[in-house]
Amino acid sequence: MDREIARNTVKVNRNGWVIDGQARILLCASLFYFRIPSMFWKQRLAQVKAAGYHAIDVYFPWNYHEREYENWNFSGERDVEAFLKMAHEAGLFVVARPGPYICSEWDGGGIPAYVLTDDQAQIRQSDPVFLKAVDRWFRRIIPILRKYEWGGPNGHGSVIAVQLENELDFYQCEDPASYIQALRDMALRYGITVPLFACAGQG
Repeated sequence: MDREIARNTVKVNRNGWVIDGQARILLCASLFYFRIPSMFWKQRLAQVKAAGYHAIDVYFPWNYHEREYENWNFSGERDVEAFLKMAHEAGLFVVARPGPYICSEWDGGGIPAYVLTDDQAQIRQSDPVFLKAVDRWFRRIIPILRKYEWGGPNGHGSVIAVQLENELDFYQCEDPASYIQALRDMALRYGITVPLFACAGQG
């Protein structure tokens, strides 16, 4: 990567991360709130920090928060804000991965069943029907991630980057560039200011 991606107070270039003007080498562990009872979130985050990690990456499964159409749940075991606050309190940076497709050996890759079974929607494509559904998800999850960005509006954030989609090159996407650009535009429209990136499964 020859160019530098710089947004907010976080920058990424070919040499690594620069956060608040300081070059950083980050050790990152995966820790998924939806696989751990909430009573153990703080303990697990502390253990990750104690093991020497600086950051966690975490998926946000769309279908975990919208079990049925327009039936949203961000409370209790699904309280994303509580988890992000704890990550900040533990002193860990967060790489947020809201999909819409996350894989993670999770049902539907995180995409709700009602979307997967919609004959009009072309899944993981630059398709207006699918993107309209994704927009409903991003309209809810992205402002939360924005609220907990590093250097963000409430001073309690540690999200330093947001990954869009996941390993798209394993999927027969007809126009990956157009699709990823559409996701990028949505993320920006809902306020993300930290760097955005995509994960390639085959390099």
